[in-house]
Amino acid sequence: MEVVVVRAGTHLFAIDVDAAIEIRGPETFDRPGSGTSPHLTVRGNALPVVDLRQAIGLSAFAHGCPAMLLMQAGAETLALAVDEVREIESVPRHKVRPATAIPFGFCSHHVTLGALGEIPLIDPTRLR
Repeated sequence: MEVVVVRAGTHLFAIDVDAAIEIRGPETFDRPGSGTSPHLTVRGNALPVVDLRQAIGLSAFAHGCPAMLLMQAGAETLALAVDEVREIESVPRHKVRPATAIPFGFCSHHVTLGALGEIPLIDPTRLR
């Protein structure tokens, strides 16, 4: 299995590379009106933005972020706002384990990556 490693604040997360579509950044995203979710317009399509900093309890990005990962979440494409998109790492299947004590509901597993240690694996369908 291969994963893309992203950073939000000081927290690292992994995302299955099969869900990744495109790495972008820095990006500015729009809030179309009060009470609505932010979106990023890419090639004429408005994609919902999921702010990973906000999702883990840190201060949210205002209207832009240093990096963005476009990803497939089931039938939907979304934009994941992060502080950094790092490298792609190979993970042997035996180093992918179900999560038991990860406080983030959008992570169902964790992966062990050498010097980086255990990193929560994001399930993109749980981000919304």
